[in-house]
Amino acid sequence: MSKENTPRDAIKVQTYTKSASVVSSNASPQPLLRRLQVNNPTTASSPTASPRGKPESVRAEVKNPSTGMTRTSFHSINPMDTLQPWEKEIVQSPEVQRKATLAQMYFLNYYFDSLRYLSDRRERLNQFNEAMKQRGLRPSEDDLEQTMQSLSLGQSTRSRPVTRSSTSMSARATEYERERAKHMAKERDMLRQRRTKLRLQHFHIVTQVGQGGYGEVFLARKRDTGELCALKRLRKRVLVKMDEVRHVLTERDILTATRSPWLVRLLYAFQDETHVFLAMEYVPGGDFRTLLNNSGVLREEHARFYIAEMFVSVNELHKLGYIHRDLKPENFLIDATGHIKLTDFGLASGALNPGRIDSLKRRLDQVKDTDMVYRTPAERGSLFQMMRAQNVKLADSVVGSPDYMAPEVLRGRDYGTSVDYWSLGCILYEFLCGFPPFSGAHPDETWANLKNWKKALQRPVYEKPEDLQFNLTDIAWDMVVRLINTPEARYNSLGEVQAHPFFRQVDLMRMREVPAPFIPQLESDIDTGYFDNFDDPADMAKYKEVQEKQRHVEAMEAKNGAGDGGRGMWVGFTFGKNWTKSQPRVGVPDHESNPLSTMF
Repeated sequence: MSKENTPRDAIKVQTYTKSASVVSSNASPQPLLRRLQVNNPTTASSPTASPRGKPESVRAEVKNPSTGMTRTSFHSINPMDTLQPWEKEIVQSPEVQRKATLAQMYFLNYYFDSLRYLSDRRERLNQFNEAMKQRGLRPSEDDLEQTMQSLSLGQSTRSRPVTRSSTSMSARATEYERERAKHMAKERDMLRQRRTKLRLQHFHIVTQVGQGGYGEVFLARKRDTGELCALKRLRKRVLVKMDEVRHVLTERDILTATRSPWLVRLLYAFQDETHVFLAMEYVPGGDFRTLLNNSGVLREEHARFYIAEMFVSVNELHKLGYIHRDLKPENFLIDATGHIKLTDFGLASGALNPGRIDSLKRRLDQVKDTDMVYRTPAERGSLFQMMRAQNVKLADSVVGSPDYMAPEVLRGRDYGTSVDYWSLGCILYEFLCGFPPFSGAHPDETWANLKNWKKALQRPVYEKPEDLQFNLTDIAWDMVVRLINTPEARYNSLGEVQAHPFFRQVDLMRMREVPAPFIPQLESDIDTGYFDNFDDPADMAKYKEVQEKQRHVEAMEAKNGAGDGGRGMWVGFTFGKNWTKSQPRVGVPDHESNPLSTMF
């Protein structure tokens, strides 16, 4: 196909509605028709021909009997109808779709930021003028006369005689000019900041709060605004070599798109030659795994509260068009008010890469001849608590911990949003029983339990008087098996969850109005007491597996060469402007609460 026949201009046609101007019957609509037919000159004589030469109604004429005037309107055509199959394939590719979305978001963010800056600047000027008025300061008469003359609102006047009052007014005018110069200097500094690219030097690192196989997370404060954030630093070359670029870009896109209180917000995203940075809102209550380690088994009413908030959080992600696929208690954070926020969206994309799918399949194939070890729920719970007592941090790998993953994800089969409901079912089971439903004494046993999940899933039954309180109610167990089920029978929507008797007295849409069972006790806005202390050797010992993974990645990087970090892969990554924003309230809740008062 030649370049001349490509319908580059036939992308979008403005719709002429009934409010368009009425044109006479002899008026020529040819200029617009030529826009429709710009790349198909052979059809110029046919007003109803499409750019591809196929008949298409784009023109309608309606005659008004009272005036005798004819109204001609032109209707928009679907841009996809103007493309050939090979062009549609290009347009519909995920890479092109993402770049198109990034372009739209860039211009929207640019104009919204510009308009917001102008609005804020005008507001600051009004505040300055009001402050000057209260102090009795005003511009000099000469400045006022020059302003009037420039607006053609008055003529120059003859000089007034110098008096004591005029001398006093001149002094006040001079003070006004000094204050105005200071105000304008601040505005110029702010404008320069807007033009400055965001860099790591613009943040003050308070302390480290997390560590993974590809980077670290720090509590940081933006130097100019005092804004607190959780700053994630990731190494570009490692991400490229481990095929993790798409996952990081996905996380950035989700964090950018969300405005939901149930999902962690992105404040800034920027990069340098060797790293990419994600500055997210700081959620000070730590992750839910820490709370579970301290509590063990949750009472049913508390389990209902937290799993309800998790359902709402995951539903917000699904509304954005994403599936998380790797839900576990560590992915849910507790904010300053005790409510839940979902984070870690790295795997929430369309499909796992082929290398990871092969790894999952191999693990399942390795245990196909392994007999499932039958253990009572009590034995399984004891084993899990022993493993948790070692406080081992698993590396952030999809193959590391399959306890909460749906079987269809592990097998690399087609799946939908219901895989997240499987994961939430496993989390609910752990809330009520104290251990995940398929945990084993070692990873191979866990994989074998997942392969034979229908046999491995058991309802714990306790007969000792002191353990009777841990028995699940029939309604709670029914909720678990509605989630841990085959894809066809599994719950797959928030409406189904809301309709279950387990949530009969819960309004999922108003969960943030319900007081949380546990509210973090924070001494200040930089309190990191609910995170590991990375200066403590005992806490660092928990990250043995993570550190081993880092050494493995670094050795592989040195062996394969440095590379350039995939410079072209990070186009459109930057997000957020380097200028003063209205700062959200972060810190200690207003109401009083005793630590773990209602939970334990």
